[in-house]
Amino acid sequence: MKKFLMTFVCAAAAWCASAAPQEVEFGKLPQKSQDFIQRYFSNEKVKRVEMDRQSTWDKYTVYFNSGSEASFEGGTGDCTQIKMKEGYVPGAILPEGVKTYVGRKYPSTKVTCYETTSDGYKIGLANKVSLYFDRSGDFIKATE
Repeated sequence: MKKFLMTFVCAAAAWCASAAPQEVEFGKLPQKSQDFIQRYFSNEKVKRVEMDRQSTWDKYTVYFNSGSEASFEGGTGDCTQIKMKEGYVPGAILPEGVKTYVGRKYPSTKVTCYETTSDGYKIGLANKVSLYFDRSGDFIKATE
């Protein structure tokens, strides 16, 4: 029984250690993610990059010296989330329908958070309003 318990504890510890995010070099990001950072965040200095292995996918998060961060899906390299500590999410990143809606309804408010969801997009504004859109970029709801 002691051997079984000890084996179980060791296996659980190894599993937990492998599930923790690991710091990786910028060059380990998928090329699409590297290009995205260089295109939209060329003025930011990369502080560190972490890879988080999930059961079915990998997630990379790039942390900038400014406190902002961007996350990417490991397989495709697609951006899944941007959180801006300073500044705002570049408009060119936003889907066209989202950009149009925000520009029309909130013309003087900057987008500080962008996130893809299973249903579409969640957008955070500087005034603390969250906007939800479907995959086509059509507005669903707003919350404060």
